[in-house]
Amino acid sequence: MTRTKTRMGAAGIMAMLLGCSAGTAHAQQVAAPAGYAPLTAPCTSQADGRCAAVSGDTPMPVATRAERLVLAGNNVAAAPVTALGGLYILNQSCGGYGSLTLRYLAADGVTMLPLLTRTASDTGGGTNIYLGAGAVVDISLSGTTGCNAQLARVPA
Repeated sequence: MTRTKTRMGAAGIMAMLLGCSAGTAHAQQVAAPAGYAPLTAPCTSQADGRCAAVSGDTPMPVATRAERLVLAGNNVAAAPVTALGGLYILNQSCGGYGSLTLRYLAADGVTMLPLLTRTASDTGGGTNIYLGAGAVVDISLSGTTGCNAQLARVPA
């Protein structure tokens, strides 16, 4: 009997100790390193390396879409394409040159008008071109061989 009482007494004491310590337990505060937003808030990187909580003063950054429009490949002009608009870089090169003309759709919705003509390879990394939103463009090739041309949008 004494053994049973001792075991029950030890279990009761243990339960009391656990009950007492559980009553005093509380959540620990975890702090982010100095200069950083609270750990539960989304943040954006600042120029000085800090992370500022997203707010009206420091909104989430919004990136514009990158876009690459292939206008000609292996001396075959592609069908007209619609651009998102903004700053584009025209890159083109041909094995043999006649003329390569970038054209845009006129207001009448039928006529393609010349915007830029090249008779030699780009030497400075391409040609900057600004296009309006929804501009329809294509390439016209004349007397060329092995031509490739593309417009690459420069994200704002």
